[in-house]
Amino acid sequence: MPIRPADRERLAGYHAAAGDALLQALSEGGGADLDMMIEALSGKALPADHAVPILAGDWSCRMIKVGGLLPVTAYSPFNCRMTTDGGFEKLTGSQRTKGQIYRDGDRLVYLGTGFIAGDRPPAYAELPEQADIQADPQRLPEVGVVEMVSQTKGRILFPSPQLESRFNILLLTR
Repeated sequence: MPIRPADRERLAGYHAAAGDALLQALSEGGGADLDMMIEALSGKALPADHAVPILAGDWSCRMIKVGGLLPVTAYSPFNCRMTTDGGFEKLTGSQRTKGQIYRDGDRLVYLGTGFIAGDRPPAYAELPEQADIQADPQRLPEVGVVEMVSQTKGRILFPSPQLESRFNILLLTR
């Protein structure tokens, strides 16, 4: 699947975005939100070959925004679904995402469209070349690294998201 140059840059800056966000969260954050972030990041990721067979199904997903406007904010759980062909969708909540998980070398990458509930988003490949966070309706490219820790836990890690934070973690549990 073709990836936009700006999104390839965001993936290339993955470690810098994660480091900046984690330093802010650990130095300025605290309480239950920080504990949830640590829980979300705990556990070694399975190799992509082992992760693919366990992706499909319904998941509880919890967005954790790290760095940026606030040190760390963990939202209540939402419903998400992955299909056997790598499709992914966050089904509930006001901010949603829909896209595709694909293999990129030895890792899994998510390319999707961020949108507001009630909208019918275009596919990632159909988004305008330049993202406009002021557009109405708001439709933004989203890129993340998908990691599965077990059959019941995974995460999608979004470096340098377009809105609000420096790094997003979508914790997947079932």
